[in-house]
Amino acid sequence: MRTACFSLALATLMAPSVLAQATPEGLDGFVTLDRLPVPDVAALAAGRAVWGDTCQNCHGGNKLTGAPKITSTEVWAPRIDQGLDVLFDHAINGFIGPKYAEMPARGGNADLSDAEVEAAVAFMIWASGGDSPALAWAETQIPKE
Repeated sequence: MRTACFSLALATLMAPSVLAQATPEGLDGFVTLDRLPVPDVAALAAGRAVWGDTCQNCHGGNKLTGAPKITSTEVWAPRIDQGLDVLFDHAINGFIGPKYAEMPARGGNADLSDAEVEAAVAFMIWASGGDSPALAWAETQIPKE
C-alpha cells in the first residue's frame, strides 16, 4: 500500500499539469525548457524546440538582457497586443526597445529560418498568456491537402 501511495504521489508531482503556468511575474527563477509544457500543436511544439536551443538564454529570465521572460503575462501582454506580425518582424529583423534593450535578428542565430523564428515567437506567446493568437497562427501552419 505504501509503495502504491508513493508511486501515485511521485506520478502526481511529475504530471504535466504541474509544469509551467503563465502568471503576471512568470515562473520563479530562470526558466529552462524542461519547466515548460509541450504544446499539443505541432507548430508550437517545433517553436518550443527552437526556444530551447536559441531563445532560452535571454527569454528564460536573464535580467541583464532586458528580454521579456517567458511565462510572464504582465510583460508579454502589451507585446501581444501589438500583434503577431510586429513581434515576428522584431524577432526576424531585430529590434531596439524603448529601454534600449536589443532583440538581435533571429535571436543571434543567423541559421534560423523565418518559419523557425515565427514558431519560437508563437510558442513564447502561447506560454505567456497569449494562447489564442498563438493557436490561431498555428492553425495556419497546418499543411493543406
